Amino acid sequence: MGSDATISAATTTPVAPAAQEAVRQTQALRTAVLAGQYFGDRHAISAAELSTFLHGGLDAPSALRAWFGEALTGLLAAGTLRAALDRDIAEIDAALSQQLDAVLHSPRLQQLEGRWRGLAWLVAGIEPGRRVKVRLLPVKWAEVCRDLERALEFDQSLMFRRIYEDEFGMPGGEPYGLMVIDHAVRHRVGPGAPTDDVGALTRLSAVAAAAFMPVVLSLDPNVLEVDKFADLEGVRDITAPLRGTEHVRWRSLAGRADMRFVAITFPRLLARHPWTDDPSRVDGFRYSEYAPDAASRVWMSAGYAFAACAVRAFADNNWPADVRGVDIDRIGGGLVTDLPSEPFASGPPHAWPRRGVEYQLSSRQEQALVEVGMMPVGVLPFGPDMVFGASRSMQAPASYSGATAAAAEANARLSAQINSMLCAARFAHLLKVMGRDMVGSFRTADEIERQLNRWLQEYVNTNINSTTESRARFPLVEGNVEVRDLPGKPGVFGCTIHLRPHYQLDDVTTAFHLVTELAAPRN
Repeated sequence: MGSDATISAATTTPVAPAAQEAVRQTQALRTAVLAGQYFGDRHAISAAELSTFLHGGLDAPSALRAWFGEALTGLLAAGTLRAALDRDIAEIDAALSQQLDAVLHSPRLQQLEGRWRGLAWLVAGIEPGRRVKVRLLPVKWAEVCRDLERALEFDQSLMFRRIYEDEFGMPGGEPYGLMVIDHAVRHRVGPGAPTDDVGALTRLSAVAAAAFMPVVLSLDPNVLEVDKFADLEGVRDITAPLRGTEHVRWRSLAGRADMRFVAITFPRLLARHPWTDDPSRVDGFRYSEYAPDAASRVWMSAGYAFAACAVRAFADNNWPADVRGVDIDRIGGGLVTDLPSEPFASGPPHAWPRRGVEYQLSSRQEQALVEVGMMPVGVLPFGPDMVFGASRSMQAPASYSGATAAAAEANARLSAQINSMLCAARFAHLLKVMGRDMVGSFRTADEIERQLNRWLQEYVNTNINSTTESRARFPLVEGNVEVRDLPGKPGVFGCTIHLRPHYQLDDVTTAFHLVTELAAPRN
C-alpha cells in the first residue's frame, strides 16, 4: 500500500528540473538503448552517454554500473548478472537484425547487389588462360536510351562509336562477341519505367548487327501483364497479352532483320542465398536473415547464365554453338551449373534443394514463350541446375511457299537463333579484322579476296557426317568471301561472306549471308 501511494503522488505532483536530472542519471543506460532512445535531439543526452560507454575507456565495474544502473546490486546479489548480459546481447542482436534486414531488402540495394553478384558469378566461372575477356561498361540504361534517341542515325551514336568504331576502326581493336545488358525491358513507358525500351531496342539492334554482336537482355513481368512472374502460376495461355493492342509496337520488333541479334531471357536466378547464423564470427554477432518470400531475396539476370554457357562452349571448342539443350552425363550445351542454392528449412540440407529461380515455368509455358521470340531458362528434375532449352532471338522466322518452302523455313528458323548469330559473328569478326589490316597494304579487291578465302578454307570440312571433335576443329561445311570496290568510297571495300556451318544439335543445315565494309583503321 505504501509503495502504491508513493507512485500515485509522484505522478500527480510536479517535479523540479533538478529532480528530473537526478532521476535520469540514476536510470539505467540499457533502458534507453533497448528502447532505441539514442537518436535525434530529444535523446542527445542518452546518445552522449552511449558514446562514452562505447568509447570512453570505462573499466568493467564502471561499464556495468552505467549499463544496469541501480539494478546492478540486485543482479550481483542474486548471481544472475551473466544471464542478464546474455539476454540483453540477444535483444540487441535481434534489433540489429531487423535493421539489417530492412537495409538488405531495400529494392535499390537488391538491384545493385544482384548486378554485381551476377557479374562476379560469371567471371568466377571463367578459367584463367581461356582467351576470354570480360569488359564492363558502367552506364545506365536511361543514358543508353538517351544517346540512341538523340542520334540522327544509329551509326552517329556514342554506343556505336564505343562498340564498333573503337574496336573495328582502331589498330589492335578486339570486337565484342556477346553483350549482356542487365536491364529488364518493358513494352511501354509507365510507372517505374520512364524509358522507351521498344525504340531503344530498335536502334540497339542496328548497332548489334553492324558490329556482329548478339545482345541479351532481361524481361520485365509487366510485358506479360503481371506484377511478378509468380503470378503466372496456372496461366494456360501465357502469351495472350502479347496479342493485345498495347503490344503492337512490341510485336513489330519481330519483323526486323536486325532483331536476330537480340535475345530476351528470363526469369531471374538466385544470386545469393539468405545469410545464415555463423557462430564462428569474430565479433559474435548472431545474424540470420529473415527472407520469407521472393521479394526479400537477391536475384540476378539470366543473361549472365547464358553468357556463361557461351563462354564455356568457346573455351571447350573455340566455337560458341553449343549453348542450348542438355545431354546426359555431359556438362555443356545450355546446362547452367554452380548456381547459388538454398536448402529447405526442414529435412536434410542436400536431399532436395530449393530451385534457384524466381519462377519455374511449365513445359507448355516455356514452349509458348519460345515461339514468340523469347529465351526462357528452365529447370531440370532432381537437381539445382538450370538449362536453356532454346536459343531463340526476337526475330520471327519468315514464312515461304512453294516447293522449297520447308527447307527455306528451316533455314529461317536457324537463322533466328542466337547461337547461329554467335557462330556467324565469330567468322565475321575475324574476316573483318583481317580485311581491315589488309586495306592499304593490298592494291586490289581481288588480292584481299584471295587472302581471306585462303584463310577461310582452313576451317572447312565438307563431310557432313564428321565427328563432334572434327566439327569443332572445322566448323564450316562451306565458306566463301567476296570483296568488291565501292564506288564513291576510295579505300573502302564491300565484303560479302557466305557461311554454312555444322551444328551439334540440328539436323538441318543453314547458310548465312553477311554484308559489311572493309576500311583501313583510323590513326
